[in-house]
Amino acid sequence: MATKFTEKEMSDIRVKLKEAAQKCASSIGMRKTTVDDLCAHASISKGAFYKFYESKEALFFEILEDWHTQMYGKVLEIITNDEGVTDKERVFKALLFACQSLDEYSMVGFYENDVPLLLRKMPQEVLDAHYHSDEKHIANLIETSGIKLKVTPELASAVVRTLILSFSDRDHIGPLYYQVMEFYIRSVCEQLVP
Repeated sequence: MATKFTEKEMSDIRVKLKEAAQKCASSIGMRKTTVDDLCAHASISKGAFYKFYESKEALFFEILEDWHTQMYGKVLEIITNDEGVTDKERVFKALLFACQSLDEYSMVGFYENDVPLLLRKMPQEVLDAHYHSDEKHIANLIETSGIKLKVTPELASAVVRTLILSFSDRDHIGPLYYQVMEFYIRSVCEQLVP
């Protein structure tokens, strides 16, 4: 007979499963990750996995939402709490943080390769209830920050997404990667913010 997990054990297992999913997302990707891989990290059986998540996609969706919440929360903090700095400089700092976060957690590949498939596999009611696209997050940041733009919020959102995804091939950029990143972000800020 299967042993029932305590509340603490359930919490610990959830943390381990999320850690495993994040590690896999940044290394081999969601498609190559198996439920067995995730279970091995959390020291649980495959049957126990399904007590926590109905599919590996549901777990990856949860880490995507957690990561969105964390990153966009920090970006909002940077944009709204940096008194004494121009709007352009606050936007620069926020975009630099976002790009560095994607790089630090190696999430660009996950976004490009796995997120489109992940979103197709999630039930529409889950997406409607929980998923906030980058467009929505960026539009919310623009509205909440009160920063004036030279362009429409839709164009600003598209430019920011393009900027972030342009750094997906770091190896081809080479040792000047961070200088190039800062150069592009400053250039974008010049065009977006008066």
